[in-house]
Amino acid sequence: MYIKTFTYGKIPIELWEYPVLFLLLLLVFFISGYIKRKNLARFPEYRYFLWGLWAKIGGGLFFAAVYIFHYGQADTTSYYECARAFCNLFESNFSDFLVVYTGEGSEEVKSIFTRETGAPMWYMFGDAKTRTVIKLLVPFLLIGGKSYFITTVLISVFTYGGLWRLYRMFTSYFPREAGHLAIGILFMPSVIFWGSGILKDSFTLAATCYFIVATNLIISRKGNVILRWLMLIASGYVILSIKPYILIILLPGTMVWFFYSKIKKIRNKYFRYIIVPFTYVSIITGSYFMLTQMSGALGKFAPEKALNTAVIIQNDLKQEYYDGNSFDIGEFDATPLSIARKIPPAVEAGLFRPYIWESKNIVMILSGLENLFMLGITIVVLFSIRRRVLYKLIAENPVIMYSIFFSIVFAFMIGLTTSNFGALVRFKIPLIPLYMASMLIMLSHLRITKGEGKRRKFLR
Repeated sequence: MYIKTFTYGKIPIELWEYPVLFLLLLLVFFISGYIKRKNLARFPEYRYFLWGLWAKIGGGLFFAAVYIFHYGQADTTSYYECARAFCNLFESNFSDFLVVYTGEGSEEVKSIFTRETGAPMWYMFGDAKTRTVIKLLVPFLLIGGKSYFITTVLISVFTYGGLWRLYRMFTSYFPREAGHLAIGILFMPSVIFWGSGILKDSFTLAATCYFIVATNLIISRKGNVILRWLMLIASGYVILSIKPYILIILLPGTMVWFFYSKIKKIRNKYFRYIIVPFTYVSIITGSYFMLTQMSGALGKFAPEKALNTAVIIQNDLKQEYYDGNSFDIGEFDATPLSIARKIPPAVEAGLFRPYIWESKNIVMILSGLENLFMLGITIVVLFSIRRRVLYKLIAENPVIMYSIFFSIVFAFMIGLTTSNFGALVRFKIPLIPLYMASMLIMLSHLRITKGEGKRRKFLR
């Protein structure tokens, strides 16, 4: 059986894949069950381990089914077919495979592929970022026998590690909120759907989670020194190679988290007030210097090009070929003042759109319902917790401060540069676990505070 795709060729679904897929799921079931039983006594949050893993596998398979059987083509099929050509070359001529796998995306290198192996599409092979994703996919395709659905399961399982480590990081700070955090980090529909299949978003989401976990380990000085730095460097490299704009936001946020965790330990209140402004000026200056030094890798997202890039991308995504599946935050030009005026609508779009009434298909409707939930939680938190209490809660918890900082800045960036809902719902998934974890922790704080107030009234 072959599924015809509109972009390149055919995706085979052969009879052997069904029993192998079943056996793979059975193997995952037994191994994950063993991991849960081994850790549950010491770490109660492991009661959500299997649920989160199966949600991610289910999300990956659902994503695969939608884009294979309904749409027939998308970026996911293009990535698969390009990686399949690499795998065919691996089987036919390993030395040529090594040249292609380690080489650049040039016409000369692409010419190594043959009629028998098939050749990757030039628009993907020639772009360094998409070529990185293809290379990351190759080992999974080889292990999965070049099966689209088996490869999807392998990627879902592999990338689950990032989300799970992020979840455990939050539960280490807020152990009583394990249930709420599981909802916000492990079970959000967009994260499960867009972050589990054969897409670049699966890898960048996992890498973002690992980067944040590594940052926390370095700041708290926990774990093996070499391993935590390797985790930071490896995850940062993956992000930089695929979606450098995520790293643009992670770096200053990381510096804020690092310095604030140090400032928070200063007992002298007046000295703390003096050093805070100096610290934040240093962070801004240092972040700009680091990003400038990385300009070559950041490309169009480099500091000196970022504003022009925002205008170009935003104008392009308004074009008619997006078939009305777009939104408009208004005109702006590449000046700091014009960009600053777009902060409120851009953040609102990045966090909460598409609204349910803007959704035109089942995938958008699910995203619209999720956004409605996020908006509802945000409204309750903002209007039910006194500002002074809210600020204190954020100030006393650097991990919440970091999460909100990253979420707001990330929402602003994607809201500013994206006018297409289809792209927006994918681009926003790195912020959803952090934002929802922070909101649900604050919502739980509100519930506990009200409960204590009622008990005090009762005792009187």
